[in-house]
Amino acid sequence: MRRVGALSPLDAEASARLVGAADRDEFGTALLEIARSIAGIDEVFAYIVRDDGDPDVLVSQSVLDGVRERVSLYTNRFYRHDPAVRDIREIAPGDSFVQRISLRSIIPHDYRLHCFTEPGFAEKLTFGWRGEGYVLVASFYSANEPDREALGKLASLANLTLAALVRQHSPVDRNNAAKTIDARLRRSFPALSDREREVCALTIIGWSASKIAVKLAVSAGTVLTYRQRAYQKTGVASAMELVPSVLH
Repeated sequence: MRRVGALSPLDAEASARLVGAADRDEFGTALLEIARSIAGIDEVFAYIVRDDGDPDVLVSQSVLDGVRERVSLYTNRFYRHDPAVRDIREIAPGDSFVQRISLRSIIPHDYRLHCFTEPGFAEKLTFGWRGEGYVLVASFYSANEPDREALGKLASLANLTLAALVRQHSPVDRNNAAKTIDARLRRSFPALSDREREVCALTIIGWSASKIAVKLAVSAGTVLTYRQRAYQKTGVASAMELVPSVLH
C-alpha cells in the first residue's frame, strides 16, 4: 500500500455533472469519463459491504471488455484476498480510508491474473467510508500510475462519489426490503423462478435494469427478459401492479 497525496480541487463542471447524474443510470458513465479525464482511469467499480454480508455491486464501468466478468470474479472469489479488506473490517463508523494497491502487491495468482494482468492494470486506488452497519467502497483501476496532481483530483472525485452513493442508497433498509418482497413474491407467485423473483423485487424497490444487471452479472437485456417473463406469469404489465401482492 502506498500513500495518496492531498486533495486537489475538482473542476466545478465535472463535479456538477457527477452530482446531476447521481440518481440516474448514467452515473457510472459520468464517473468513468471524469476519472479518465483527470487521471487516465480505465475502470471504476463501487460496491457496498454490509457487516453481515458480501459485496453488493453499485457501479461498474470500463473502457475495456470483460468488466462484468471481472466484477463477478472479484465479488464471488477474490474479495477476501483484497488488501483493502482489513480497512473495510476495522474502520470505525464515520471514518474513511484510502489504499493505493499495485499489481505487485496482489499475492493470489488467479486474482492477480484475472483482475490485473489480463486487463492490463498496473494498480488500483481504493477509497472507502463506513456508515452504520455498512462500508461504501469505490475503486479506480489504471494501466499507468497517475501523477501527484492527478491523484489529488482523483481523491476529490472519490469523496464526491462516496457522498453520492450515500445519498442514493439506504443500505440496510433497501436490502431488508428486497428480501421481504422476494419472500412475499415467492408466497404469492410460486411459478416464478428465483431469478425472475429477484429481478421483480429489485425493480419494486426502485432499481433500474442496468443497476440490476450489474448486481446479477448479466446484461440489461437479460434483466428485461426475466422481468417480462415474470409479468407474463403473474398477469401484470408493470412492477407496480405486483405491489399489492407484497404488502401483507
